[in-house]
Amino acid sequence: MTLAQFNMDGRVALITGASSRGIGNGSAKILAEAGAKVFLVARREDKLQAAVAEIEAAGGEAGYAVADVSDEMQCKAAVEACIEKFGALDVMVLASGISGKNERSLEDAFDVENYRKVLGINLDGVYFMLKYGYAECAKGGHGSIVFVNSLAGFHAAGSMAYAASKGAIRAWTQNLAKKLAPSKVRVNAVIPGLIDTEMTHPAGMDELFEKYVAPNAAKIPLGRLGNIDDIANGVLYLASDASEWVTGHSILIDGGELA
Repeated sequence: MTLAQFNMDGRVALITGASSRGIGNGSAKILAEAGAKVFLVARREDKLQAAVAEIEAAGGEAGYAVADVSDEMQCKAAVEACIEKFGALDVMVLASGISGKNERSLEDAFDVENYRKVLGINLDGVYFMLKYGYAECAKGGHGSIVFVNSLAGFHAAGSMAYAASKGAIRAWTQNLAKKLAPSKVRVNAVIPGLIDTEMTHPAGMDELFEKYVAPNAAKIPLGRLGNIDDIANGVLYLASDASEWVTGHSILIDGGELA
């Protein structure tokens, strides 16, 4: 392996969930730094514009589309907008996701509205983006699809709806890897441990973060929470030719938490 295999010059990557201070945004930045043209998809236009401006200021090329990934036609339009802007699509990093309602009881666990909302974004959003993007990824002969999954797909964590969505993504990683291998499209996932992102550490919630989230670092063998770059580096590996013989795998990046 050489550093040249991480070079993404000439590749186009579409990243969902890219507007927040999270894994999608961090992945877009590192892919752009490696030379990819990046196309950001999320719901908040002001955040998307800021992210694009930051990438361009650093010398990268970027575009965006506002979309609710739970809406099939908006996913279709986002893929089409990427093709229109950059003329191709080689990599999809599917990072959109929500944790949903905090379950304090079994009644909460069977909140149908919450169930539909979580699966609509975490599962339907992936399904719709794949439906309209996988064939485009196959055209260049070096396509890569990277799911951003969760430890909730491996052990009991989070809400019923969240765990269901992440367990399904784990299954899809292998299922689609076999289906798309003849098209030279690889399918893999990163599995983050507990990461300091906008989801776990919302703006203005420093006190609650320090009280309830930060102490979990003591349970992690490597002794700290993960940061966005820890996961974005894994995304770059799976998106690039450095992993050209890797497909159907879920790569744990969790500081040893699952162990």
